[in-house]
Amino acid sequence: MNESGSGVLRFAIIWGGQTVSKLGSALTSFALGLWVYRLTSSVTDFALISVLTILPGVLVAPIVGVLVDRWDLRNAMRLGDFGAGLVSLVYAILLSLDQLAPWHVYVGTAIASVSGAFQRTSYTALTPALVPARHLGRANGLVQASDAAVPLIAPPLAGFLMSATHLGTVVLIDFISFLAAITTMSLIRNLPAGSGAAPDASTSAMQQALEGWNYLKERRGLLGLLAFSVLTNCSLSAMQVLLPPLVLDIASPAVLGGLLSTGGLGLLVGSVVMTAWGGPKNRIHGVLGVGMGLGTVMVLAGLFPTLTVLGYCTFMAGFCIPIMDGSSQAIWQRQVPAALRGRVFAMRGMIAWSVQPLAYLAAGIMADHLDGVSLSVPALFGPLEQLDARSRGIALCFIAAGLLTLIAAGRGYTARHVREVEEIPPDGTSTGAVSPPSRV
Repeated sequence: MNESGSGVLRFAIIWGGQTVSKLGSALTSFALGLWVYRLTSSVTDFALISVLTILPGVLVAPIVGVLVDRWDLRNAMRLGDFGAGLVSLVYAILLSLDQLAPWHVYVGTAIASVSGAFQRTSYTALTPALVPARHLGRANGLVQASDAAVPLIAPPLAGFLMSATHLGTVVLIDFISFLAAITTMSLIRNLPAGSGAAPDASTSAMQQALEGWNYLKERRGLLGLLAFSVLTNCSLSAMQVLLPPLVLDIASPAVLGGLLSTGGLGLLVGSVVMTAWGGPKNRIHGVLGVGMGLGTVMVLAGLFPTLTVLGYCTFMAGFCIPIMDGSSQAIWQRQVPAALRGRVFAMRGMIAWSVQPLAYLAAGIMADHLDGVSLSVPALFGPLEQLDARSRGIALCFIAAGLLTLIAAGRGYTARHVREVEEIPPDGTSTGAVSPPSRV
């Protein structure tokens, strides 16, 4: 087997181990969330778990990027898996002693979030070091497929396990899944030893972390691509938080559950398509062109908020996301030198993830303050007339989010440094298996 094929095979094996680990984490997250809510009957306590799942990892991302660039990528991934696995083991011990309390879950979730930052950053940096550039779109599609499949599988499976056994069984399965991920990493030989970046004793870790931001500031194309990602993340976050109240105004919770599953199915189908196709030859079209499609379906969802249209738009939004993300990821992986991937990817992730809670809050405030909005709409948009004032305000937010995405994509196409970002050669010498794309 040639070196290119060997790298793809090694990536596939690592992907399998990480997918098993993600499934175990999702099982525990769902089960522990239910356990905390049943114990406390507090929505705030339940929501705190979601905050702690994201926030600690975002806060440590710059330092994690520095460490990933310094260390062997395999060891960085092992640390992430080991940290989360240790949390699951502690959960299992506390459950066996009947001593588990909500505050244990909060602390454990925060530690797992930091461990996840190590895992995600090193995984993203390792991919272009193993997979040839022409296959990066497919590799990222494969990662997106596991990200889409896990949320579809984990909730019903965790619910079944909780009914058939108990919480301790779910936590034990999670611990075993981390062992599987660590084992696959240990079985793979001749992995890249890291970026080769030696730490500079004259600069602090924070200064080195800022090198990721300084790299972005000097590259307008990547900075523009990041700005587009931030704006689309805001729009998608608004859609995510506002869809349930909009649907519940016209249908039952069971219908809402079906609609959300439709979105998950769209994610899975889009991921499979991206894996098989690899994305367009000019990957920027997979980001901006598909982004225009995403903006269009958001506008349609706001103009025609019927269950049929909402179901179609939810599916199509899910379908667009993995193609956009896979294409964008491939651009970043090709444009960033191996010596800076950890810091740049961590800085990118911190900026992109940090807007999500702000978008949740802003969407809720906007919807609440649009209660009194009265629209004079033509008969073509009759479904809007059937909504109450609050839901009509939510529909307006959908339209605004879609227009924001369309404007951002259009601006990306008109900005040459974004449109031609792939034509700018990356600085530095990559140590990965990157080769010029040959797909036509």
